[in-house]
Amino acid sequence: MTRSGHRVRGRRAALLLAGALLAIAALAGCTQSRSAASQSWSGIVVDGANVYVGTREGRVIQLNAATGAPGVAPYEAPAASRNEASPAFYGTPTVSGGRVLVGGYQGIVYSLDAATLSGALTYEIPSSGLTKGIAGSVVPAGDALVVAATEDANQGRLYVLEAASLTERCRYPAAGAEPTGQLWTTPVVVDGVAYFGGLGHKLHAVDLADCSLAWAQPTQLDGAIVAPPLAVDGMLYLGAFDRTFYAVDMATGAAQALFEGEGWFWAQPATDGARVYAANLDGHLHAYDLTSGALAWTYPAKGKGDPIVSAPVVVDGQVVFASDSEVLTVLDGATGALQWDRKLTAKVRAPLTAAGSVVYIHALDETVSAVDLATKRLVWDRNLDDVK
Repeated sequence: MTRSGHRVRGRRAALLLAGALLAIAALAGCTQSRSAASQSWSGIVVDGANVYVGTREGRVIQLNAATGAPGVAPYEAPAASRNEASPAFYGTPTVSGGRVLVGGYQGIVYSLDAATLSGALTYEIPSSGLTKGIAGSVVPAGDALVVAATEDANQGRLYVLEAASLTERCRYPAAGAEPTGQLWTTPVVVDGVAYFGGLGHKLHAVDLADCSLAWAQPTQLDGAIVAPPLAVDGMLYLGAFDRTFYAVDMATGAAQALFEGEGWFWAQPATDGARVYAANLDGHLHAYDLTSGALAWTYPAKGKGDPIVSAPVVVDGQVVFASDSEVLTVLDGATGALQWDRKLTAKVRAPLTAAGSVVYIHALDETVSAVDLATKRLVWDRNLDDVK
């Protein structure tokens, strides 16, 4: 590609990133209503017979996994006052111990009864700024909950809460210490250590027992980090906004650049154990071979695609992704060959979720779809605006 081509592609990715961050930042200064949120970024969590999803209006909705039929009445976060941010849910809900856990953009962690979506317990990030918020998921870790939060326009912290009571156990950095940069991500917890990156270009490893740093120091990368890392065999794999995809040693924090894209890496990678699949805002999906230590393939091999913000999933040897093209694409994981694709209702920015052969998709028009990869058929779709 020519130098001018790189600049054009870079500007395209930059505009998408700027729009995404501005959309989030605008919520922090919202002085009107919950409807100010304009995009749906929450993925789907599957728990037994039900799926759960958060919405841009600050609702948590339960649907039947097999039919898409609504279950109980949605939970609705309290409406924002004129001096509060939107209560939108951007992170994917999680389910643990019979509770649905979700973080709101007002900086509040919610714990709801999974059967009834009632009995809310809450914890509010201790910051008075309108720019505080949670953009990622709340991560269960034994008897604790872990969440990354932004406190104001320049800083954020990791919070570890008691799961049963939602009281604070500890935070990183500690109260009174210099906080890290803004955090718009979901921590990944492995063996009692939380790994996460931030807009300050640093990757952190924090011991959940006391919120101390597990490495000698945070690992400095050359770009902002939004994508949650993927843990595989003692290594973390993640991309950053310097257009570079990295491998980081979980024990030491030592980082190695593996390959570059033409745009920034936003989504969490996926793996089938043999390859790591990394989506890029330049519209390409890259397959990195863990044995050879080289790229196995890139899709599309020629030309360009639409920006991929949504995290892909792997199902029965196939890698599946959705993008701004409004299309669900299914590739052979080993070769990158196109198997088939399907038109969706809108662009997709939320991560995909797979359960068995079914992939769940939350599109920007608030439609949740369930597609069976085995039959290549739509199982159901449901517009969340119609769920009361």
